[in-house]
Amino acid sequence: MHPEKKQIQETLRQLLAFATARGIVAEFWLHAEHSALMRFANSAISLNTTEDALTLSVTAHRGNALGSYEVTTNITHLDALQRAVLAADEIAQHAVPVSYARRFTPMQPLPDDDAAFDETLCALTPQAMLAFVQDATRGLLSATIQLSGMFSCGGVWQAAANTLNDTVLYHAATDANISVVLSHAKDKWELQATQSATSRRELDPAAVRTPLALLLEQYQQAPQVQLTPGQYAVVFGADALADLVQFCAHTGFSGGNCKRQLTFLKEAQLGQKVFADTLSITDDPTARATFPYAFDVHGHARRPFPLVTHGVFKAFMWSRDDADEFSAQETGHSVPNLSFVVAPGTQRIATLAELLAMPRKADLLYIPHLHYMNVVNETEGIVTGCSRFGALLLRADGSIAVPFNVRITEKLQNLFGTIAWLAATCTAVNTSGTYGRRTATAVMAPAFTQVNNVSITHANPSF
Repeated sequence: MHPEKKQIQETLRQLLAFATARGIVAEFWLHAEHSALMRFANSAISLNTTEDALTLSVTAHRGNALGSYEVTTNITHLDALQRAVLAADEIAQHAVPVSYARRFTPMQPLPDDDAAFDETLCALTPQAMLAFVQDATRGLLSATIQLSGMFSCGGVWQAAANTLNDTVLYHAATDANISVVLSHAKDKWELQATQSATSRRELDPAAVRTPLALLLEQYQQAPQVQLTPGQYAVVFGADALADLVQFCAHTGFSGGNCKRQLTFLKEAQLGQKVFADTLSITDDPTARATFPYAFDVHGHARRPFPLVTHGVFKAFMWSRDDADEFSAQETGHSVPNLSFVVAPGTQRIATLAELLAMPRKADLLYIPHLHYMNVVNETEGIVTGCSRFGALLLRADGSIAVPFNVRITEKLQNLFGTIAWLAATCTAVNTSGTYGRRTATAVMAPAFTQVNNVSITHANPSF
């Protein structure tokens, strides 16, 4: 069973008193989670597991020297939590102090941030998860079309405090992350549809099945082609765009990384137009679909933070540690995850069916998902990724072909600088991982985005 709000708050206050009585100056971040995960492979359940865990992270301050210690235990094991406080302080005693002053401020009282918690989603049963996937794939599976993917759901309960006062800030949220994949046993192509949810009422298997069924129809009927490397007009699906935007977090928008010369965006570009007029990106903690935080781990209140407005680069993000090191002003970005929102455009295309029916003056390469992504060059903002799941070649004559997998290698500044249009409809794309601590992450992105002059650097002769 997960700990109750009052139990979490009272436990942290006990730890504050314990540390204060011993002259220990410290910060606390408590993370409790309930996680359920069902994986599928070869049209069967390959993993069905649940986990409850609680971790306390303690950072002790001794001047400009820090000591950090983390323990995973039960909230009722107060002695283990207290030992973590002592261990962090002992590490701080032996730590080498940094040459700059570290900021340390009292927690400002803020309302509990738990409006997005849905107990029914957190308590979703394996039977309900399986029923969702069965509904999403009904009539689509066969001896050659097999199911894989995963369904992850759960909740987190988190709290922040420090010894400068007895304020405890509280956050709780639920999330679901669903990926349904259809693969051809012989030809090896794969189709994928995803869904993100903050509550059980948002779960909609029909919204997963509809694009899967349409893609499956195309892949079973349309001719297969190998493309030629070169420049293409590409329509990215929301999932692909979300991944590209997230790459900007560290290689573009991080103030600390900019000072370390690890970003493609530079200080001289602040206030300058560096992307297409149609692009606006905000880190928005009011966008509930992104699983946001109203405060960061240091108790800094978070507010909508424009990063790009109509193509103009507005600001770098600064975590407290980076701000201290480089004498900058922190911006509330010491958080487990960001809440990127890409503003919608004006193109009235909300579904895959509408995209396929759209009149075309030239060939378009549709890439709904990117896979095997990585950064080629941080300071140039060059990223690479391949089109593994469900790409289509939408020809100017109205016909459709199925391209073998291709690889994109392109500068992020070029990708976001040559946007032809963005869809008027946005969707939440869950980008959470399923390993390690539960950290629900999502990006709000237009359903479709056309980008011109995208470099296809490699085209496979098969899937």
